[in-house]
Amino acid sequence: MGITETPKTAATTTTGTGTACENKPILTLDIFQEIFKRVEPEVQIEAFELAQGSDRGDNYTAALYRINLSGQRHNLDGSKHKWEQSVICKVLPESVVQREAYKSDRLFRNEVEFYTKIMPELNKFQASKTGIGAAVFNSIPKCFTARHDLLIMEDLRVRGFEMSDRHKGLSMEETQSVLLQVAQFHALSLAYKFEHPLEFTKMCSLISEGIFCTANTSWYKNYYERLTKNAIKMVSDVLPADSKYMQALRSFAESSSFFAQMVQLASAESPLSAICHGDCWVNNFLYRYDPEDRQQVLEVALIDFQLVRYSSIALDIANLLYCCTTKQMRDSQLETLLKIYTEELYKWLEILCTVLPENCNTLEKFQQLFALELKTYGRFALGLAMDIIPISTCSSEDAPDMYLNRNDEHNEDIGAPALNFPPNDLCRQKMSEIVIDMVDGEML
Repeated sequence: MGITETPKTAATTTTGTGTACENKPILTLDIFQEIFKRVEPEVQIEAFELAQGSDRGDNYTAALYRINLSGQRHNLDGSKHKWEQSVICKVLPESVVQREAYKSDRLFRNEVEFYTKIMPELNKFQASKTGIGAAVFNSIPKCFTARHDLLIMEDLRVRGFEMSDRHKGLSMEETQSVLLQVAQFHALSLAYKFEHPLEFTKMCSLISEGIFCTANTSWYKNYYERLTKNAIKMVSDVLPADSKYMQALRSFAESSSFFAQMVQLASAESPLSAICHGDCWVNNFLYRYDPEDRQQVLEVALIDFQLVRYSSIALDIANLLYCCTTKQMRDSQLETLLKIYTEELYKWLEILCTVLPENCNTLEKFQQLFALELKTYGRFALGLAMDIIPISTCSSEDAPDMYLNRNDEHNEDIGAPALNFPPNDLCRQKMSEIVIDMVDGEML
């Protein structure tokens, strides 16, 4: 999401024991040598090269750097061979002001807990249920190390993964493929909750809501006032002021309780509450396409778990379907997509659970329960769209480097920085179509 971006730097090359870039001494040769002693002890890293890990507008959760490590592999017979590996480093801003501005410490801590404790426990649970040779959920990058200020993960680009075009919205093939993986992730979390409720409660205590919590109300007040005003203006340029769609949007967005509504939706306890990705928008899905037919998706990866939250699984799906697809697709394929998602999730629940709760112990019951939650919590995606759609439709040149002019003096009252995007017709169209679909779907 746009409110958690850190600045991008120019590509930099570093060898020996120097720092990775100015003001980033955290990325040093010693760090990589220490980490890979545990991962690949036979490898001696001798140098590394650093480059910007994403383009402007492609990442909004941390500073990303692509690191190419090089050295030698020492074989048992005494021979040596050239060794190289590319990794992605996600770095916490050094500036205290930057960290406070975007609640970076909390967001980073969530992702560290996810990679070091939550996902390992879910994987252990999965292995105990699926057995050797069974299909397993493994659609997240390998994490080599995760600590309070640094994550080092595999570079999925090496395996051919790439982002889809954020301006176009997901294709049907891309949407189906990612829905299957999100369904498996949700099923794993729900099943663990059903099978081990006490342990699940402890797991949830490891993470905290990164944005939509009462403590953040004052901090984000001006930020969301600007976003809601912009959204109303954009949609009013497209839809009649007296239409039921504008009336519903104004009721939701103009209210002084808009942020409180988002807090309530994010924190509500429901039968299908689980540990969710929390930021299911287009730039957090990577795809490996068939080189002979790029319309065909071979593999999907889910990335960026800084906004992981305990909430209704409907929040993730509403975000994915309404913020990442076109109205044309939703009009013709929404029921098909929901069927694909719920059938996959339920199939996994049957594999992972000894006994399912009575309210979802058949596919039909589960689908009815999920449909109810989507209708109840789906408008959360409209709140997110006010942030996501302007970002996803702007050009890379217009995407913000939000810390560039930030004053380094501590200021308790500064609040979250405001974003200003040049208006564009695609943004107006997409926002208006989401409002129409929300109202027609009885979510708004």
